[in-house]
Amino acid sequence: MPQISFATNNRQFHVELNDRVKQYFKDNQLSQRGNTKLYFKTFFVYAVVLTCYFLLVFQQPLPTILNFALLTVFGTFLAFVGFNVMHDSCHGAFSNNSKVNDFFGYSLNFLGAESHYWRLKHNVLHHTYTNVDGVDDDIFKPPFLRMSPNQPYNRFHKNQHKYMLLLYGVSTLFWVFFMDFSKYFTNKVHTTALPAKTLKNHITFWLTKLFYISFYIAIPIMMVGFSKFIIGYLFYNFVMGIVLSVVFQLAHVVEGAEFADAQETGVLKIEEDWAIYQLKTTFDFCPDNKFLTWALGGLNFQVEHHLFPKVSHVHYPAIRKIVKELAQKYGVPHNEFQTFRQALKSHFNMMEQLGKNPSLAA
Repeated sequence: MPQISFATNNRQFHVELNDRVKQYFKDNQLSQRGNTKLYFKTFFVYAVVLTCYFLLVFQQPLPTILNFALLTVFGTFLAFVGFNVMHDSCHGAFSNNSKVNDFFGYSLNFLGAESHYWRLKHNVLHHTYTNVDGVDDDIFKPPFLRMSPNQPYNRFHKNQHKYMLLLYGVSTLFWVFFMDFSKYFTNKVHTTALPAKTLKNHITFWLTKLFYISFYIAIPIMMVGFSKFIIGYLFYNFVMGIVLSVVFQLAHVVEGAEFADAQETGVLKIEEDWAIYQLKTTFDFCPDNKFLTWALGGLNFQVEHHLFPKVSHVHYPAIRKIVKELAQKYGVPHNEFQTFRQALKSHFNMMEQLGKNPSLAA
């Protein structure tokens, strides 16, 4: 793994921000973790997922249009499980009880992926070294996508803004059937070595894959037949993949976001405080849309999430006010898009720009 450091001077913004946020929770006598609203939402999204599964698998035949409607809801709410339950839990923000966090962190295993690997890939590599090529695995999607100006260019990248949604749509299948196995057998995430696997890690990994094959593949095939299964399976995974990928990419791979490169030398000194670097690499979107905030588990408040990953997303709207106020005071950016359309357009524009030959641009 490359050796990356951040400046330790000029930390006034970071220090005051931490103090103000701590004081907010103290003054309002609030826990930084989840609350009853989050726990009810957890019950609700799981109830929708299991109801859709029951209807799609055990209540056939149903009208075709109803099946596709159910598949759309199923795929979307599987993504919502990731946004609302797994994400907070794997960050230790779902509950004050670490065992509860661990239990609901297995929501990712319910989706077929290994939460043990995700915690390192996301919590450590992505959150600490956001948009740093050579470390941040979230922007490393070779050879088909170029998601940073520091990455190698291929001629087919010129069309990546046209075909990227197709790749997003199969990303969950790629994750379950390739990426997890790659991490398991190489014991690496991108350039970073993983800790030695314990017996629990081995058992959890293989039980997760066995559950996935049984729950999402074998049982549906037995109940509805292979042809109906494969159509439905590919369709809801396509929906889930697009929802998951688009939401996460709108935070970092957009116009105006900064990138850093640690690929060549393996040593990178970032000449600013970590918190300010997070502000320069991360965007909020739709901050005033309460429904989207509810549905996406607060992931439209990515600035606040990156600054306070152990705080539950239910608190991000309130924290945003503090972050914006101090960002203005210290003259640092607080990047945001007011609408989903603006954010999505910026992501497409950024991917189109990254698809241009950098040698011609120079």
